[in-house]
Amino acid sequence: MSSESYLVIGGEGFLGSTLVKALVARYPEATVSSLDIVQRQFPDKPQWTFYSADLTSLESLATAIKACGATTVFHTASPWTGSGAELCEKVNVQGTQTIVDACVQEGVKKLVFTSSAGTVYNGEDLINVDERMPFPEVGLDPYNVTKAKAETIVLSANGKGGLLTVALRPAGIFGPGDRQALPGVLDVLKSGKTNFQIGDNTNLFDWTYVDNVVHAHLVAAERLDKKVPRESLDTRIPPVDKDIPRRLLPTSTYRPPSLLELEQKIDPSFQNTSEPDAPLFAGRNRFDQFYPDQEFVEGGDMTVAGEAFFITNGEPIPFWDFPRAVWAEYNGHVPSFVIPLPVGVGLAAAGIGEGLGYLTGKTPNLTRGKVVYSTVHRYYNIEKARRVLGYEPIVGLQEGVKRAVAWYKANETEAQKPKA
Repeated sequence: MSSESYLVIGGEGFLGSTLVKALVARYPEATVSSLDIVQRQFPDKPQWTFYSADLTSLESLATAIKACGATTVFHTASPWTGSGAELCEKVNVQGTQTIVDACVQEGVKKLVFTSSAGTVYNGEDLINVDERMPFPEVGLDPYNVTKAKAETIVLSANGKGGLLTVALRPAGIFGPGDRQALPGVLDVLKSGKTNFQIGDNTNLFDWTYVDNVVHAHLVAAERLDKKVPRESLDTRIPPVDKDIPRRLLPTSTYRPPSLLELEQKIDPSFQNTSEPDAPLFAGRNRFDQFYPDQEFVEGGDMTVAGEAFFITNGEPIPFWDFPRAVWAEYNGHVPSFVIPLPVGVGLAAAGIGEGLGYLTGKTPNLTRGKVVYSTVHRYYNIEKARRVLGYEPIVGLQEGVKRAVAWYKANETEAQKPKA
């Protein structure tokens, strides 16, 4: 029997439940437990144990951790995006502090925290930003403000009582079980509004398939007590190449198999070289800028513990391309024409809607925050996660859309229900 015991806090939610199933599959001999307020996902499954606990009660959490003998805790619990300040403060800040205290008290070895890429969002373009991007002085919404506070709590606790901690910052999670992104995108289709877009759709956005986020959690837990040698920076890592191929440098005379056939169709005279371009030295790779000034470099090695990592598919695409891919996968719908509305028009319309909503007590479908969200660049550099965590996306964006929509169609009535 494995001596490892895994506890997923928030294990009945979208990400948490996917993580629970992955842990059972990956570690069949280990003990796997789910902790949440109520059991929703797996009432008939004997492979894991469910615990109910109040995140703000140290006694309640400590009792559950002790009962399951957790050696590794995953903290995926989170309020609904867009929740009010009071709930976000209670769950993200008070709850996280209590989880840290309970882990230290009960001798947990590892704590993997699900943070958010939105913690660094300040309402302006985020273009290929990495982990050196600071939290904004004034946050835009309670959810990400409190997520940033929670991340600080978790990383500050690294090493306390032998506890090792890490924070993962996924961006735009979607997939089977999703009750936010996918239903929202398909609501636009069902309301017949697919001919409109705000902005010119040149802004790139990161979406991340849920299995990739889960994979990052598993890898982070396995490598949390590891260090990565300085020599790992000596060569360039290739770009992520899943469903959206990346061409090599224009001066390159080599094409990988996935691109060679296309290249020869474009240029029948193209002759491929036998080997890819030689790796570039560290002086030419972006991650070299982290060394040697960052705290996570100790004695020439880079540490996983105490660090934050952006997690994405590594395939940023124009914002409106994602909903259009979902619509096409759902029923083959392709808008016959598109009317791009200027950002100013969208902001004005949203302002009017918010004013009417304030007067009537109703929540408007279009808000100024959503307008900005859909028209700015928001994509992240994941080189730190790839080099230090050893994280690589395992499911491409197009394949992820296919899987997510297939699940939605099979569970459509249930998927449209709002989260409790």
